[in-house]
Amino acid sequence: MNIWKWLFIGLLIVNVGIVIWLFTVLNGNYEAPDSENDNYTPSESGIEIKMNNDAVESVLNESINDDSLTISVDESGIVLDAVQEAYGFTIDTSIALDPVSTGDEVVFEAKNINIADLPLTQDMLYSLIRTQSDLPEGIRFSDTERALVVDSAALTEQIEWDVKVDSIDYGNDEWYFSITR
Repeated sequence: MNIWKWLFIGLLIVNVGIVIWLFTVLNGNYEAPDSENDNYTPSESGIEIKMNNDAVESVLNESINDDSLTISVDESGIVLDAVQEAYGFTIDTSIALDPVSTGDEVVFEAKNINIADLPLTQDMLYSLIRTQSDLPEGIRFSDTERALVVDSAALTEQIEWDVKVDSIDYGNDEWYFSITR
């Protein structure tokens, strides 16, 4: 009987070690992006374009070549939804995004992150998404802030013109872009 007691204690120690390791790996401390660091600088633009939420949503969803990833934009907010299959389970992920700054890099604060209703803190969920996501070139999760960063150069490569996001006001159904050659 003595060997079972030692095996149980050993297994208990291994489990406690795994739980401690998980909390240290997932427990990042991310701050919200600062809107004071807006990197937009007005310049002479060739063409100014105003789009509504439906048009932006359509353009974004068409440019994403992944059926499991969708973006919805309306007056109440911007939501990124992803559905992944892992080990026979469907994992639904939802991230509410709020634009913070525009210009060469558009920064969206990641709010209300939900991964399959896991009862973890927002920082833990963000850390999990940041380390496990495979985003296309030009889109990345910030290492220091809880934010999704979109490089305007990614838009430039698709249409071969220099595109800058001037202003985002999804609450009033208005997105402003400037395009130069």
